[in-house]
This record gives sequence, C-alpha cells and structure tokens, in this order.
Amino acid sequence: MGASATRITRQDLVTPAEFRGLDATGDPAGRVGGTRIELVKVGGETRLGACYQQIPVRVMPPFSLDNEPAALLYLINLTAGLMDGDGHRIDVTARSGTRAVVTGQSASRVHPAVNGYASQQWSVTVEDDACLVVLPGPTIPFRGSRYYQRGRVRLAPTASLIWGDIWLPGRHERGVLSEQFQFDRIVQDCEVHRAGRLIYRDRFCWNGPWTAEEAGWYWGGSMACGSLFVAGPVPEVFPEPASNLRRSVFPLDTGACCVRWCGEPTAVAADLVRVALQLGSHAVAGPGARPWLLDSTDLAPNHWFSAPVASRDTA
Repeated sequence: MGASATRITRQDLVTPAEFRGLDATGDPAGRVGGTRIELVKVGGETRLGACYQQIPVRVMPPFSLDNEPAALLYLINLTAGLMDGDGHRIDVTARSGTRAVVTGQSASRVHPAVNGYASQQWSVTVEDDACLVVLPGPTIPFRGSRYYQRGRVRLAPTASLIWGDIWLPGRHERGVLSEQFQFDRIVQDCEVHRAGRLIYRDRFCWNGPWTAEEAGWYWGGSMACGSLFVAGPVPEVFPEPASNLRRSVFPLDTGACCVRWCGEPTAVAADLVRVALQLGSHAVAGPGARPWLLDSTDLAPNHWFSAPVASRDTA
C-alpha cells in the first residue's frame, strides 16, 4: 500500500495560534478524514492516479467530457457539513500535462462550535505544464462556528494554478432566526510557493459576531465576498462584472494576480467561477479560448458553480 495509504490523523493537521487551547480531540462528534489525490495524464486525458480516501471525504473519479480539455473532479463530504472538531486534510498532486478542476459538490456548512473548531487543510503540488483550478465551494458559517482553512501550494516553474474562495454570511433567510455574520471566529491562511519562492500569502482572522457596521467595513455592505488567486497567464482586460457586484483586479509583483469580489451571493459565485474557468482555458490555449466546462451540454445547470443560463448563452 505504501506511505500514501497511511491513515490521516490529527497529527497531520495544523492548529493556528488563534485556536490553541481549544479541545478538538475530546469532541465525540469530531472526525478526521481526507484524501490524497494524484492526477496523471493518460493519452490526452487527465485521470486519477494513486488515491487514498478516508471517511467522511470521498472522491469521484474525474469526469472527462467530450470536447473539454479539463477533467472535473468532485470532493464529497458524506456528512451534513463540518462539525465541531472535524478536520479534513486534502492533498492534491497534479502531474505534468494535466488539466483539471477540483471542487466540492456543494457549499461547506460550518456547524456551531462548543469545545473546538472545524478545519479544512489543503496541500497542493502542481508540476510543470500542468494547470489546476481549485474551487472548494462557498463557505457558510453557522451561528457560533469556528473555522480554520489552510492552504499550502507548491508550483513548478511553468505550472498554472487558479484558486477561488467564496465566503457567505451564514444562514440569513430565516427572519428572527437569521444567523447573518453570527460566527465566532474564522481564520484563513494560504501560501503559494513557486520553485521554492513565496509568491503569495493571504491570512486573516475574522472575529465575530459582526455588527452591521463591522460587516460594512469588511464586506462593503454586501452579502458575499470572493477571492481568486491566479498563478499563470492573465488577459489584459477582464469581462465586465454584473451590476450587482464589485470586482477589483490586483496584479502582483511576483507575476501572479489576485481578484476580489463583493456583492450578491449568486452573482459573486457565478462571476468568480466564470473568470476562474476562463483563466484556466487562457493558461492552456491562449486568448480567446472558450472557458472550461461552462459551455458543456454534459452537465446539468444545478451544480453550485453553474453560470446562469443567460451568462452561458452570452459568454
């Protein structure tokens, strides 16, 4: 079986300073799981190489769709979300020549914390001439939740990566039971290295619950925010965003790029995904290439990252 089949334990997970002292091990509902995935090129397709899965995380083998250069791989959480004490470790290695989109099957629901916190921690390696788009899925923090998301990415000199995050305010369409911005604490920590050099670091700690004034400061009065990191070619001009969101593009001196959104949740998700899949295609096929997956007739328009039908028709 080899080292790749070694069980994932809490010793494989990192605890941030903000959550030290919280009891993540004593929670009987807390579960540690995850996956180690290798993506390999076979002929002209991206397929699953070595793979280890540990409940509650499961991997659906990559879908190779007609006339699509990129494979689509879903990560599935078999439970109702991330419970107090849950920890997921996800390792992805994209071998040379692969093209893939790795995504969750739905939003990540972070349940209330009592003694500990929930965590999802990624370790990603992208080899030369590989292009990987990672879209973990929108995060929905419930009232009193604590969540730590960690990402560590290693890129070869000619590798391309597009990584997107979407943050939602919680379950808010509930009248007096609204959980809008009622989380306890969220820590996000992402680092990207290319050929051993740090080219991007994004870390924040949001201490909740937020007042309306604090929500306005952080999210500009919007109900969703998004972030996209791009290591690879980017077009000189991005398509115009919809009227119900705001988008800013920040070229970095490392040659990478960061894009930020705030706005209405559906609009943020649709635009972030549209841009991410267009950039994946741009990195591989150059300017003017159609975006990965969005024009495919093999996917029903009900997965979380579907573009609205009008957007698909006019893309």
